[in-house]
Amino acid sequence: MKLPNFKRLSFSDYPKEYKSLIDQLSYTINNGFESLFNALQNNISIRDNLFASVKDFSVSVTAAGVPSAATAIVISNQNPIDGLIVIKATNQTNSTVYPTGGIWVSYNQTGSKVSITNVSGLPANNNFTLRVIAFLT
Repeated sequence: MKLPNFKRLSFSDYPKEYKSLIDQLSYTINNGFESLFNALQNNISIRDNLFASVKDFSVSVTAAGVPSAATAIVISNQNPIDGLIVIKATNQTNSTVYPTGGIWVSYNQTGSKVSITNVSGLPANNNFTLRVIAFLT
């Protein structure tokens, strides 16, 4: 469904006796509705509008999915995260070798530090850059 055009509240649309009231309310109402209208017109971004952190990190895993080196990300605050979703995986070793399945990341969190303990779905011994969204509680 396409939204109808946004019409701003204007004191000129109302009788003279309401001019002062409409003038006082119009900025707050117009600003709020304009922000909502813009958001509903495909102007919501993950980074700016969701309680989440988008992070990139590099990882190479063994055949069992265990990172070959200690791997961690730091999120923007110490809130516990509900989970991580991988939204991008780029093989830095061989661009013709792709993930072998859905990529799942297991982790432990201590404050703002999220330590990666296992990554399934990646071929062993290939260095990948993963982009994840960490959803915060």
